[in-house]
Amino acid sequence: MTPALPLARWIRFTFVGWSIGFALVLLFIAISGSIGLGSTQSPIGLGMGLGVGLGQRRLLRDYLAGITGWLGGTALSLTAPFLVTDVARPLGLDIRYSLAWTVIVGGVLVAVVQWRLLRPHLGKAGWWIPASIIGWAGAGGTVLFNDRMLPRIPGILGALIYVAIILGGGVILGAATGVVLRRLPRLAGAAV
Repeated sequence: MTPALPLARWIRFTFVGWSIGFALVLLFIAISGSIGLGSTQSPIGLGMGLGVGLGQRRLLRDYLAGITGWLGGTALSLTAPFLVTDVARPLGLDIRYSLAWTVIVGGVLVAVVQWRLLRPHLGKAGWWIPASIIGWAGAGGTVLFNDRMLPRIPGILGALIYVAIILGGGVILGAATGVVLRRLPRLAGAAV
């Protein structure tokens, strides 16, 4: 029998994925801006969804053989609410945009999609949904913390502190989901 997923490793892989996602967000924003789509928000969801999905999928493949769709499901689910915002603007629909709330809505979608992927492999997989929502809300909350609680520090020091807090979202997401994931029993007959 494969041992339980190590919590520290899950947190590390999620953090690395979140960090890769942050870099992808910057890259996708630069690309969208260079082709005249500078005000779109979808690059945020796509970049972060790809990064987190990639980081977590890497470890999950060692832990749950046969699990598929994690990367695509995470990326598409997190991108969806950002895309709704992007499509609503040109249609004249007044959707108030908040980065933190859009991440949380995307996190709810991610939680449901990932739960469906975990369900054939793990018993009590329903616990994944609240854990994932809490993780995404905490990770998205780093934006609110930066905007509302952190004093304005000009220059490179302020930028570094801002980015460090945002990157801490990966640790929050990894801890919230990892605690539950490592406790979910594997189902008999599931590919492990």
